[in-house]
Order: sequence, then structure tokens, then C-alpha cells
Amino acid sequence: MPVRFTYKDLQTATNNFTMKLGRGGFGSVYEGTLPEGTRLAVKKLEGIGQGKKEFRAEVCIIGSIHHHHLVRLRGFCAEGAHCLLAYEYMANGSPDKWIFRKDKGEMVNWNTRFNIALGTAKGLAYLHEDCDVKIVHCDIKPENVLLDENFLAKVLISGWLS
Repeated sequence: MPVRFTYKDLQTATNNFTMKLGRGGFGSVYEGTLPEGTRLAVKKLEGIGQGKKEFRAEVCIIGSIHHHHLVRLRGFCAEGAHCLLAYEYMANGSPDKWIFRKDKGEMVNWNTRFNIALGTAKGLAYLHEDCDVKIVHCDIKPENVLLDENFLAKVLISGWLS
């Protein structure tokens, strides 16, 4: 089960939400570090249109799913009007920045690309076939596949489940 954080915990971890990593469909994502050094990606949800009960039920489902190729939900905050999700930090971000480089920076080789595709497929196969609660992702795109420091691909389960 994911850790229940206070809003203050995540506000402190993200230095008052100043280290923005990006923006998704349901809100902005910030880099954070817990006092013991664990790095997180904290998604601050906006306009989700769900009640607290539905949010917590979804957190319980996502938090109970563990697979090598799925981004792990570390914790959450449901305090007042604040709904936040704290995921494991993925150092290399989404694969699109490594595959479709426009700045002439280093692109990943074909073997790494293959492993990214394979890891993504394994994560989706787990959700669709092997997970106790079968989940259809419904929003697979490069931004919802993230790469750790070793370029291991993990599917992000964010947004609302089907």
C-alpha cells in the first residue's frame, strides 16, 4: 500500500513545487526528494472531477500493482482540496526525448530502442493479462512510458482506470 503523505510533506519534498518536470492531462509533475534521500515525481492533480472516495479507491488499486515494467506509486496525499500522487522518480524521462532528438543530442541505439519497446509491451501485457485486477491502459503514448537511470522502460499508470 502506498504511503499517505501530508500536503506539507510533499510541499517540502518539492521545494514548494518549484522543480517542475512537466505537465500532463490532469496536472503538473514536480521533482521531489524525501528527507531520507528518496527521489519522487509528484503529480499535483487539478480538476479531476472525482470525489475523495473514488480517488482513494483508485490509489489502492494502482498502489497494489507491482511489476518490473510499471512505474511504482510510492504514495499519495488527499488533504482538503489537494490530491497528489507520488511516483518513483524516473531519471531519463520519456523515450520521445531520446528517440526523436531535435537538438542533435545523443540518441539511443537500436538495441536500447528495442528494449524500450519490449519493456513497454511487458508492462502492458501484465496489466491486460496477469494483473489481479485487469486494467486497460487507454492512454499509451511516449509520455506515459518512462525510463529509469538504466533506460529500463516502465509504463506509467496515471489517469483513471478502465
